[in-house]
Parts: sequence; structure tokens; C-alpha cells
Amino acid sequence: MGIAENIKRVQERIEKAALRAGREAEEIRLVAVSKSVETERIIEAVSFGIDTFGENYAQEFREKHDLVEKKLGRKIKWHFIGRLQRNKVKYLLNKTELIHSLDNLSVGEEINKRAEKVGIKVPVLIEVSITDEESKGGLKPEQLEEFLLELGRFSQVDVKGLMTMPPFFDNPEMARPYFKQLRQLRDKLQIRFPNLRELSMGMSGDFEVAIEEGATIVRIGTAIFGARKQHLATN
Repeated sequence: MGIAENIKRVQERIEKAALRAGREAEEIRLVAVSKSVETERIIEAVSFGIDTFGENYAQEFREKHDLVEKKLGRKIKWHFIGRLQRNKVKYLLNKTELIHSLDNLSVGEEINKRAEKVGIKVPVLIEVSITDEESKGGLKPEQLEEFLLELGRFSQVDVKGLMTMPPFFDNPEMARPYFKQLRQLRDKLQIRFPNLRELSMGMSGDFEVAIEEGATIVRIGTAIFGARKQHLATN
């Protein structure tokens, strides 16, 4: 199937998953993960209704952002969903609608410092690690409350919610406990931090389960663009 058919099928699956959970499909934001995807295919996805794209690598995003928007003749929405290094923050400000992966105070401090200079607030999600996989970033659940209190010092960092990446399973039902745990963490923290509304969780293999467990943002690449080429770039 082509991109148009893939998008239609993904949107139908989102609607059905929302219905099963007693939710409205409009509550769920679809972010098309465009890591390693050519600019022409991103533009094609825009023509079929996709308005938000997620990039994993700051350098690739920097190059792709201007090229895509120049070819389109207008701006589109970008999210940064990869691990973020302090020295790459400058590439994202004023170009991304949401950063999904804050898990480090020094990066938060850098975001705040640069945002103060240009007079903006930067929406972010806190990445949470609910697994023991050291290759993935994120804070442990028990670190979240203290981290959020520390971030409160940064007036230009606007924390919107949480993000997680469970282990990969052939059976998406195996990911359900991880999604459920993130939702429960969010609900508990909302008592003290009421602005924590977003839950970025669920990818091509398990997004329907994530929606059933409360995802407000799903990050879908392969189910839209197909299997991607091996990526050799660094962040």
C-alpha cells in the first residue's frame, strides 16, 4: 500500500481503538515519525492530511525542516522525539511545537536559557523509563516528582505531560502494563502538577493498546511510511 492508504488505515485503527476505550478519536494526536524519510514522502503525507511530524535526530531535523517547509511554501508542525543533548537545543527552539524527551536538568536549563533570550515558552514532555533497558533514556518513576519540582525553577519550560517507550513485543498486549503504569503515574502527579495532561506513548506496533490505556499522542512511522532505511546519523 502507498502512503495515502497507510494513513487512512492508521486513522481508522485510531478511531476504532478510541471507540473501544469510550474515547473520542479527536482526543488522540497522530505524530508521523519521519526519521530517515525523504522530504518528498513527507510532503506527500502532508497532502493526505498529516500535519505533525516527529524527528529523532537534531542534525537531521535541522536540515529537513527548512527544506520541507520551503518546498511546501508554508510551515508545518514538528515534534522532537529523540534523545536531546544540551548542545543541540539551539537547533530546536522556534521550530518545534513539542519536545517529547526531556530527562535531564542541564538540558532543561539550556532550553530555559535560550527561551528567555527570545521570549518564548517551550512545551516539553518528560521521558519516563519504565523498563530496565539502559539503551533508552528517561527518568525512573520514583525520580519524577523531584525532577518536576526542580524544573519549576525554569519559567520558560512548560511541562505538558509524560512520554515512554516500552520494550518491543511481537504481541502488543505485552506492552499494556507499561502504558497503564505511565497513565497511573500521570494521574497521581496531576494532583500536584495539574498541567500534566499529555501521554505520548504507542508506536506502529502497539498504538491501539496505548490508546486504550489513555494515550493522547501516538508516534507512528513504519505503519505510515513503511520500513525505513538504516540510519547512520548521530544526534
